[in-house]
Amino acid sequence: MSNNILMLVLVISMIFAGCSPKEKNEDTITERVVASDFIFEVTTPTVLGTGEALKVKGTLKYTGIKPVEVSHGKPIIRFSFSGSNEERNYADVGYVTEFKSGQVIEVEDEFKVTKKGKQNLFVDMTADISMTMNSIEIVVK
Repeated sequence: MSNNILMLVLVISMIFAGCSPKEKNEDTITERVVASDFIFEVTTPTVLGTGEALKVKGTLKYTGIKPVEVSHGKPIIRFSFSGSNEERNYADVGYVTEFKSGQVIEVEDEFKVTKKGKQNLFVDMTADISMTMNSIEIVVK
């Protein structure tokens, strides 16, 4: 009888272990800035090796009620990375997006990592929204 109870406890604990939330990757972070009716987030790995690809994602979410027009360049979220020799050509002005409640814009970019040591990911928003994000340190091994 006690073996059956022990087996039942073991099976139940394995079921709960399998249903636990996603394991957090210690080498990936999400930085967040909140201003007025916008939430600005950037997700990036923080540890990479030379020759790997740095994949970054920026998200801008409008939380206001009334639609609002925002002037910006393209893309609205821009990245630069000190650990890469790659440059980007961006359109600086001339775009207008009408944000509606709950609307999300995502921008993804990728850089080939070429420099070792502590590097910085710089994030800039070209919109006429006052939001600033500090650079994010990336360790390249």
